[in-house]
Amino acid sequence: MTRRIPTYVWTFLALVAGLTAGGLLPGPLAPVADATTTLIAWVVAIVPLLILAALSPAIATLVRRGLAGRFAGAVVLWYVFTSTVAGLIALVASAAIFRIPFTTEGRGIWAEAAAMLQGLGEGGASWPLLAILVGVLLGAFGARHDPTYRALKRVADAIERTGNRLAYVMLPLILVFGVTLGVRFGARLGLSHYLAMTGYTGALVLIWWVFYTFVLVRKVGRRPVGPVLREYYVPTAVFAAGTCSSLATLPVNLANAKRVGVRDEVADFVLPFGAVVNLDASALAYLAYGPFVVSYVFGLELSWMMMLAAWPAVVLFTIAAPGLPAGMGTALWSATLFASILGLEGQAQGEFVASWIALSGGVPDMLRTATNCTGDGYTAIIFDGRFDEFFGRKRG
Repeated sequence: MTRRIPTYVWTFLALVAGLTAGGLLPGPLAPVADATTTLIAWVVAIVPLLILAALSPAIATLVRRGLAGRFAGAVVLWYVFTSTVAGLIALVASAAIFRIPFTTEGRGIWAEAAAMLQGLGEGGASWPLLAILVGVLLGAFGARHDPTYRALKRVADAIERTGNRLAYVMLPLILVFGVTLGVRFGARLGLSHYLAMTGYTGALVLIWWVFYTFVLVRKVGRRPVGPVLREYYVPTAVFAAGTCSSLATLPVNLANAKRVGVRDEVADFVLPFGAVVNLDASALAYLAYGPFVVSYVFGLELSWMMMLAAWPAVVLFTIAAPGLPAGMGTALWSATLFASILGLEGQAQGEFVASWIALSGGVPDMLRTATNCTGDGYTAIIFDGRFDEFFGRKRG
């Protein structure tokens, strides 16, 4: 009977149980919260190595597949474009909602940039950004050097196996993250933050859905919206939200895309590739989560300059992040990035990352996954609408 209950339900129940326990028993459970922040601090310490190990094989694969042909290259560029645009929408919308100043403490642009760089250089906070740079360079080299590429692929396979095993410990982790939230904020305020995050995520993905449906699918893909929504979007989105997994949704996604007329040769490439590398809704959400968690939850200062620095890094994360359950990979990377930009260290860093992961799991993950998966199908629909035109130019 319990196996029939979806994973996201268990995740939500574990989070609520942790919040309640931590809020009602903050004293007795304070050691659990302290241990959790210590654990997160240890995990954050190895994040640069995890970023390097995950990013470099993904970049190598992207380069290899992107250069395989004009059609494949166009699909890769499209996914990069949509993730970049999603990040820009998140930056502008969240900055307006939370009234983020261009700089903090009344500093000028150059003073703000210098202060941010100084903060990143202290306490090893710059390592995640350096790991991104090294990962891109190593991946580009591995794309052209077969022995290096094979070694990187073995690393990627090991990360995937680790991600699968992590599913077994996800519920205890969410439980202790909930305890940490409850101890720090209290049960009522912690739950209020979670419900606010859920509503915020819903508004963000709605913005992206409207843009993708009525601008990209209708104008670029030249498809009538009604049949696409009825026959493709609704059944695919519901299934994706229930599984919280792009890969688990892939068979249904393929069937529904072909049902609305997408060619086999388009769907069979665009959708599997997108299930691995296209997380545009996550790029939108995790960049927008920055002001929410930093300003609204923790009451810290965040500026446009900091958001502009985080934008390309978050986009890159969502294109090449490892597929850990419940968004753990992208949540961990983005939380660590913002903690680094803010210069948080020690217990403050651990509390920040633990709170970010807890607030972004469960229902928000359902919304992000549904939007990511249908974005893959929308991409297939758009490229199918341009198929003859694209290959006609190629033959000419």
